[in-house]
Amino acid sequence: MSVRATTLSLVCLVGCAPSDLPGPSPAPTPSPTGREDAVNRFEVVTPAASHTSPEASDQPQVREQTAKPPNKPEPTPEPKPENVDAPEPRAQAQASTIRARTWVSKQADPGLAEFANNLASKGSVWVGNLKGNGDRSVLVYIPQNPNPEADVQLIYHFHGTYSEHIEPKADGVPKKRWVGSNRLAQTLEAIADGQQAVPHNLALIYPLSAGKRKDPEHQGWWNGAYDRLWMADIPGGTDRFETLHREVVDLLTQKIGVHPTKILPRVIAEGHSAGGIALRNVAESGTKRVGEYIFLDASFQSWSDRCYLAAQQHDPKAFLTLVITDKGIADPFGKRDPWCARLEAWDQQWDNHQASCQKDPGATPPGQKQSCEELATASEEWEEYRQWCTEMKSDMKNLKRVYVHRTKVPHGEQPRRFSGGLELPPDRRKRAG
Repeated sequence: MSVRATTLSLVCLVGCAPSDLPGPSPAPTPSPTGREDAVNRFEVVTPAASHTSPEASDQPQVREQTAKPPNKPEPTPEPKPENVDAPEPRAQAQASTIRARTWVSKQADPGLAEFANNLASKGSVWVGNLKGNGDRSVLVYIPQNPNPEADVQLIYHFHGTYSEHIEPKADGVPKKRWVGSNRLAQTLEAIADGQQAVPHNLALIYPLSAGKRKDPEHQGWWNGAYDRLWMADIPGGTDRFETLHREVVDLLTQKIGVHPTKILPRVIAEGHSAGGIALRNVAESGTKRVGEYIFLDASFQSWSDRCYLAAQQHDPKAFLTLVITDKGIADPFGKRDPWCARLEAWDQQWDNHQASCQKDPGATPPGQKQSCEELATASEEWEEYRQWCTEMKSDMKNLKRVYVHRTKVPHGEQPRRFSGGLELPPDRRKRAG
């Protein structure tokens, strides 16, 4: 493991572990998009260039008219640039016959199965294992009273740390055992409310992670709680977002009764807390199905920024929405994990001590906790993140297709307030440019 990763991980371990259990920002893992190319790859919004037509010029324009040579073929017209915001063609829609019932597989996670069977307001609920989620359990949910004539928006929600375990809250039960049930209940309530607020139907897809799963290629410090491989489309891996999506569409159309023409082609993928890792992995898989990635207090180092780079590389239609609690867990310039502020400060310290450090790279400059080698490594890393962090200072006002939503809603309540975009501005994509 590099000195850079060791330093940042240990700092977060000691000083920024949040009370709501997402843990410190993990060291980056190898990426198919290549983090080494991150510098200057962000798409910044700039004013449109001014183009002066020949007729408006002060210089006279000479236009000669000549006859075309006989039998000369017409030149091939230049292809029109792709309009990434143009709506995708869809088949003529027909009405759905959505069944209000509960399906629970015998192979499903017992806690999730019990939760589904005890839902007060059922709607359409399916619980079982799907190959695209590593053959782990997934809950699919459509709230009560859907409109059979309306479209269906799919929402993939990736939970945070410890939420792969579903157990009711009870006296004497530690938080890490009941937090999964709490987060799931919040998400279902938000989706039920959200369906009443939009003209289309909502379908929630809630996969369970593997919990404590270590990337076999990861070296060095590991907090034992993150599933780094969730939705990582890698050789030998078990998770595939494209496979998961196909399975979900089959369930919705063949079992639940959604007509195929009603399923909107672009899905929402959201991650709460450590679920931001899954969003990054989904984007890096190269999918073109996600219209919006929503990070719910999950903008830790290498998660949202790498998601954005991957989306820009594979699918420039995709938007990112970053929900950031002021001075919350994932505020790059706030408290708990201010990774942008930390890297920027260490870069400045390296500039101040570089001359003396050249004489003794292993020394620690006077008044510093970091060694010369650690400061040098942090300065190199800052160059990778400089543009993203600089844009974050203005809440991404100049970065195309990224919207920052500042809130005082605490970390643990965000699934209830923002899942499916419930309390987010409806025009956020327009604001993002």
